[in-house]
Amino acid sequence: MDFTVILTSYKEPESIKKAIENLVRPNLDLIAHGEMQLIVVAPDDETIAAAKEKLVEFTGFNDYLVLRDKAVGKPAAINYAIEKAKNPILVLTDGDMHVSHNAIRDLIRYFEAPRVGGVSGHPVSLDSRNTQFGYYSHLFCEAAHQKRLLSDYVPMSGYLYAVRNIKALFPIPEEVRAEDAYISAKILSAGYEIKYEPQALAYVHFPKNLRDWFLQKKRSIGGNVQSARFTANSPQESRSIFQDLKNGLFPVKFAKTFKEMVYSLLLYPLRLYLWISIYVQHFLKGYSKGAWERIESSKQ
Repeated sequence: MDFTVILTSYKEPESIKKAIENLVRPNLDLIAHGEMQLIVVAPDDETIAAAKEKLVEFTGFNDYLVLRDKAVGKPAAINYAIEKAKNPILVLTDGDMHVSHNAIRDLIRYFEAPRVGGVSGHPVSLDSRNTQFGYYSHLFCEAAHQKRLLSDYVPMSGYLYAVRNIKALFPIPEEVRAEDAYISAKILSAGYEIKYEPQALAYVHFPKNLRDWFLQKKRSIGGNVQSARFTANSPQESRSIFQDLKNGLFPVKFAKTFKEMVYSLLLYPLRLYLWISIYVQHFLKGYSKGAWERIESSKQ
């Protein structure tokens, strides 16, 4: 099955090399048969140069593009890459993380079923569970994992997912803050199904301080709330504070030590403040375009 991998990145010249290695090396046989195209898109010279340097290591692999976007955000970068994509299946991932050995194969096999429109991968935290925000990263990854196991209406993970290249999904409005939630809702609105592949692992570093944690959560969760404006008729589960309340005991149940219990209890006021900030932003329509934002403490 022919597919195109779209790798978006912003100021990640070191991590993008590992991201490319883990996308290309396990799929050399698919590349040899002309089944895989790779498109790397970034706005900065350093990342573009690093991607080109890495790609020339793979002798005989010529079906790739390294594109410079206009630095106006991830939705615009994805739209630009899709204009160049030639295959019916798209795999989307980021340059600040890497995937498991068989992740791409695990995702694309689902598209043998004609009603499958998208498949989500499984984010896994690389951070230490012994720190407060490292613990939160493990907690939220596990919470999302459990939700996706139970429901096909949970948005796909923006770290790693695959979709059909159909007109109903693209282009993405540039003001969208959470393109994964937007695309997920559009897939369901178009009558397709979303699946979850827990073995398609996306290894991710998360924010390690309060400021960066709020920045990332306001973008991701707030973007989920915002996306409802564009996808009003979708059956997708809408993110809200009521979802947090419904699953309010999960942080306590997740804790395994006294220290983790303290971290879990501290999470409740943090989430309340986060939701208040998101709803104020949503009420005031205070969304900038989906511009690139670098969360420094999540970079390695």
